[in-house]
Amino acid sequence: MKYWIGGIALMFSVLAQQVWAQVQIGYVDGIRIENDTRRAYDISESLRKEFSAREAEVRGMEAKVKALQAQLPNAPAGRERELKEREFQTMAQRLEQLGRAFLDDVERRKSEERRKYFSEVTTIVSKIAEARKLDLVVQEAVFASKSVDITEQVVKALGGPAPRPAGK
Repeated sequence: MKYWIGGIALMFSVLAQQVWAQVQIGYVDGIRIENDTRRAYDISESLRKEFSAREAEVRGMEAKVKALQAQLPNAPAGRERELKEREFQTMAQRLEQLGRAFLDDVERRKSEERRKYFSEVTTIVSKIAEARKLDLVVQEAVFASKSVDITEQVVKALGGPAPRPAGK
């Protein structure tokens, strides 16, 4: 009985090796796809431009709040100081609300663009996998040889590598 079970285990092991040997695998470097493609760079630049005016507004208000805060210790006691403190508190609250709304909007838009981008990446990876007749494409691996790495094809389909800043 013991030999019979061992024989069955050996048979399944050999069968699994034969099946596994026929599986075609591809690998995609997810970090590179996320950070180093022209399409990801363009999205990042687009978002930066979209929010640059609001970021400048928040930074400008932050400078005003700091300037007003710096005036408080020198304000004379009494009614004038009280007005300055109220103005400071009102501006500080408004800055906090403006900053929070700004960050929420930036994160929401990043999330939207990220979903669209990864949907596009998934479509591209699927097309490449079908063209190469791959059965499985993995994104994380301890080791992946160049023969299974399809990252470069995906990068090309996404507009090529991201431009490098001057001087680097």
